[in-house]
Amino acid sequence: MYAKYFVLFAILFTGWFLRKINFIDDKMNHSMNKLIVYFAYPCLIVHNIGNVDMTGRVVLDFLIAFGISLICFFLYGLMAFAYAGARKFPAEVSNVAEFAMSTPNNGFMGFPVSLLFFGEKGLFLMLAHNAAMNFFIFTYGTNLLQRNSPERKKPTLRTVSRAIFKFLLNPNILALFIGFVLSLLGGSLPEAVDEYLLYIGNVSTPMAMIFIGSSLATSDMHKVFTTRIVIEASIVKLLVMPAVTLGLVFFLPVDPLIKSIVVLGIAFPTAATVSMLAEQENQSALTASMILVFSTIASIATVPGAVGIINAVF
Repeated sequence: MYAKYFVLFAILFTGWFLRKINFIDDKMNHSMNKLIVYFAYPCLIVHNIGNVDMTGRVVLDFLIAFGISLICFFLYGLMAFAYAGARKFPAEVSNVAEFAMSTPNNGFMGFPVSLLFFGEKGLFLMLAHNAAMNFFIFTYGTNLLQRNSPERKKPTLRTVSRAIFKFLLNPNILALFIGFVLSLLGGSLPEAVDEYLLYIGNVSTPMAMIFIGSSLATSDMHKVFTTRIVIEASIVKLLVMPAVTLGLVFFLPVDPLIKSIVVLGIAFPTAATVSMLAEQENQSALTASMILVFSTIASIATVPGAVGIINAVF
């Protein structure tokens, strides 16, 4: 598991170094961001979900895990909003901090860790958790990032309809539906097409970390470890959210493995997607990047602890 952390920081440092020597500039950084979010990620989603053989009990377990995870994500959003308000986070960074507290790295870290400790079925259920997170990101999350926009207007029937239509056409949401339909059809994609999706999808994680490293290259790293909001958001992300989730799912009459994955899923550090979407919306991508770095470093201790508690409780 710790090899994943080494790889993560090595790729992040690569982005930092390339920005420092001016190999990456602002324009390239922005283009890389769009490529990851709107093309590479959707390819990865279609490949991961589309290759699951969803029959009988498997479909039911996936839907249960997806439903519980989705409810939890919206609760995380409310909890983060309440915490940021209580602690008086500045408005210009509060929306990004709330998003960072609610959105875990349950893909790059979640997939291998769930496979390592919970086997193939654990990985399958983590896919459901990841799918729920993507739904949350491109509904609540994108709306949250637009909260400070001066162009934001009161919702009308027309604007709501356009927002729903835009949401349904979002490549990541389309990828969720396409992947789910393919899985129900038995993963009917031709081998060459599926391999193409895998190759393109696999560039999303390293490119995302290069983007984060590049974004951090213009900041003072000392602030990562001394900024109050960064530290508090990371603590809420790594300790409070998993503890609350454990209490929420403990008495649910569902498979203990589903409960284990729902708790484990939120225990990971902040996802790189937060920084990338914040940059696209002209919000504080730097704040998101600092929370990502701090929470990832701290998770070296907290994630193994979370796995131990999950195994003991469930």
